[in-house]
Amino acid sequence: MNAIRSFGLVPCVVVLTATVAFGQASSAEDPRFQHGYMTAVAGTSFGDQAKALFGAEVGENLNRHVQAYADFTYFDNLITDSAQGYLTDLSSTLTRLTATPWNMTGYDRGLAFGGGAKYLFSTPGSSVRPYVGAGPGLMNIRRTIYETNRGEISNEVLAVFGAPDGNVNPEKEGSFKPTVQFMAGAGFAAGRTYVDIGYRFNRVYKTAESLSFSAFKVGVGMRF
Repeated sequence: MNAIRSFGLVPCVVVLTATVAFGQASSAEDPRFQHGYMTAVAGTSFGDQAKALFGAEVGENLNRHVQAYADFTYFDNLITDSAQGYLTDLSSTLTRLTATPWNMTGYDRGLAFGGGAKYLFSTPGSSVRPYVGAGPGLMNIRRTIYETNRGEISNEVLAVFGAPDGNVNPEKEGSFKPTVQFMAGAGFAAGRTYVDIGYRFNRVYKTAESLSFSAFKVGVGMRF
């Protein structure tokens, strides 16, 4: 619910800030660099965990106001509080049954690929281009479980106890899930250099429990 409320507020702030900057920016542009862009991306995802993300994005201008994009993103850890809570409860149970201490911690690595379209609020001749957009995608989630004294025990735990949250398939090394991404932000251009600052809201489907998270991204690259 907090993520949904954030989704309603953050894009407005991002677009408003970018629009103010647009009003103050120079509109001088080199027509050679009006076709698209490529950027390397870094940022932070905000779900139950706040962790780093890295990736790459490429975009191409379809017309004066529409831009197609494709992106690939690595998410360091997307495990939910409920999934970690299950491992904590399981650790307590095993500690009682075996009379030896157990302390398990889980990590959900995410690799996401997506694509879609952005609507640009200014023309290609502008130095600052606020946008909103959306698109579908696919995410591979892999769960790794560590125990303080026993090291990685992912396969053993998943095979015996499963994954009640449904975010991963215990029988497979990685689970593919469909996603939808909504975004708002602004692109800043200076010659061939291109900087993209934006907010993303991601929803992951086909999970037993709701999985959604926000992300703040900064992309730096070049135009072509």
